[in-house]
Amino acid sequence: MPKISVIMPVYNNAMYLQEAINTILWQTLNDLELIIIDDGSTDGSAGIIHDIKDTRVKKIFHTENMGIVTSLNQGLDLAQGKYIARMDSDDVAALNRLEMQAYFMDTNPTIDICGTGYTTNYLGPVKLNPMHHEEIKVWLLFHSCILHPSVMMRRSSIDRLGISYDYNYPHAEDYELWNRLSSSAKLANLPHNLMYYRPHEGQVSNKHRVIQDDSARRIRQRQLSQLGIQLSDNEYAIMVKLAEYRVNSEDFEDYRIAEGFANWLIDQNRQYQVFDQEALKMALSRCISRMPTNM
Repeated sequence: MPKISVIMPVYNNAMYLQEAINTILWQTLNDLELIIIDDGSTDGSAGIIHDIKDTRVKKIFHTENMGIVTSLNQGLDLAQGKYIARMDSDDVAALNRLEMQAYFMDTNPTIDICGTGYTTNYLGPVKLNPMHHEEIKVWLLFHSCILHPSVMMRRSSIDRLGISYDYNYPHAEDYELWNRLSSSAKLANLPHNLMYYRPHEGQVSNKHRVIQDDSARRIRQRQLSQLGIQLSDNEYAIMVKLAEYRVNSEDFEDYRIAEGFANWLIDQNRQYQVFDQEALKMALSRCISRMPTNM
């Protein structure tokens, strides 16, 4: 049984695929299996996968495109490793990524899931997400602060918590999963740059923004319902403005409305005690002050 199983869904990424595969097969920790699931690609990706000779690679081919959630859940079912890592077919992993994450998981047995820092440019800057569980839980109200292709999970946690991706949140399946697990699993992020997250026009956030935004709204509302809050359209617009750091501190009315909304969340949390109160105050302060956590 390998120490690490890496799940890589593929759909029409022939331009970047070989580099992504190499950065996993060349890892400093090589006790791994790479599960590549081609989801009906039509651009030559399947041919690249067919040509791989490394015996650590498991190859699954779909005759038609079934969607990433199907591929991800299939990968979870097939994975044999103590740890399950994610990798996208258009990104680049640092060659010590798996070694560093596995060491962290080995030495922090209460952590169920961990992500890493990353760049979107080879020259930087490095983007670091919140490190500790209570911070992550709060920031998940606003955006997905765990980079999906950088994630490593425990096999035992997947089995214990019944972890799988939900088809009902298209193009935000990872954001939904982290929010769902934030009350039952321990989450962490490593403060190290271990991924190059490649920006390009074919990314989900560029191609399916409207659908993704609808999924994100339902995820946020589900979390806020724990505070006894059901947002109107106008209130949700304020929430999005906070999440996107668009509050204009020089506009008195804009700032007043945002501050009132933030105080409402703080008061509700004081009553329901869902989130760490100080972490929530800090996150809302940063949103209003337009100081993203990803520095």
